[in-house]
Amino acid sequence: MKWELEQTDDEPDLTPMIDIVFLLIVFFMTVASVVTAKRVEIKAPIATNSIIAETQENRKAASLKSDGTIYYEGAEVSVDDLKAHLSDSLGGNPAMQLLLRIDIGTAYSDTRDLMAACAEVGAVNIIFTTYQTDK
Repeated sequence: MKWELEQTDDEPDLTPMIDIVFLLIVFFMTVASVVTAKRVEIKAPIATNSIIAETQENRKAASLKSDGTIYYEGAEVSVDDLKAHLSDSLGGNPAMQLLLRIDIGTAYSDTRDLMAACAEVGAVNIIFTTYQTDK
């Protein structure tokens, strides 16, 4: 009996792998645009004694621009909306930290009013954003 080898095309089909790679590229580009869109541009103050937080878990962010505009998690909100969001967040997680990003040109009265609104709903665990310097 003579064995005959059958001629087959043993090369793998790369089309599904290429499709998956393109889908991953689209996914990461979409996620990257969403992550960068949440960031509100401010000019933070410089502090010589600032400390970098050990963890960024369990944290929400609010920003206050120099014109008095308030942003919560990247979206513009009013003081009442901010209080509602903070109240909801604290209801599900009482240990939540609030990261306040306040522009260097913001009037103290606006900062005071924002902190008072946070205190009204019980958001008292506050971290302030600053730039760190060696001087």
